[in-house]
Amino acid sequence: MIKSLKIKIVLSLSLLILMLMAAGVMSVLDFRKIGNSVDTVLKNNYQSIESAKKMLDAVEREDRGILLWLIGNKDSGIETVLSSDSIIRKAIVDIEENITETNEAQYVRAIMDEYEQYYSSVMTILESGHNAEESKLIYYSGTDSLFLKTKEAINRLMVLNQDQMYRQAGIVKEQSRRAMMPAIVSIAAAIIFALLLYFFIGTYFIRPVRQLINSIKEYYPEKGRLSTGIVSKDEFKELEEEINQLIYRLRRTKNSI
Repeated sequence: MIKSLKIKIVLSLSLLILMLMAAGVMSVLDFRKIGNSVDTVLKNNYQSIESAKKMLDAVEREDRGILLWLIGNKDSGIETVLSSDSIIRKAIVDIEENITETNEAQYVRAIMDEYEQYYSSVMTILESGHNAEESKLIYYSGTDSLFLKTKEAINRLMVLNQDQMYRQAGIVKEQSRRAMMPAIVSIAAAIIFALLLYFFIGTYFIRPVRQLINSIKEYYPEKGRLSTGIVSKDEFKELEEEINQLIYRLRRTKNSI
């Protein structure tokens, strides 16, 4: 049994501090874990979306390049087509190196297949030597539809990564809620412990003080020893004994006079 008031106080406060520290550490670790996972996932999805946007812009420029060629601005048209093709192929390589989602590789292959058909149709127009009317007929009868299919394939990849970002946002919300639970539980436990501490203080501090005060108020020399009713073995009981020793010494001194 603990007899020292100092130790009782220190142990009581230490337990409360440890509970709050444990809640804080657990919450920090959980939030750090969430932050790291979110950063990785969002970074990968963002990079894929950015690469898809580059492809979308480039394939639209490539289509404008073939239209420039068809209206007679052949040099500018060919230059636009070739530079756009280079951007698209680089973006495809970047996405292939950043595949993180389920079936994302299939989406990338679909883009490659659609784009190769579109690019082949474009080069057929540029290299065939057909006159303007025949080239326009080839474009509007097949190349244009291949262009739209390529855009649709790129858009599907963008939607895949955007949906994953939205899902991740929901996961983060749920993980954040779970990460808060240790802190909430610890706060609730701390409140309960504070109530118990209040009872402890009332029982082991306030009550003995009241008992001493009341005993001193009601004390008369004829009673002899001071009787407080304190049953604990801590400093309050020691104080009661010292008071009784003082009373004893005072009575001996009085009797010897």
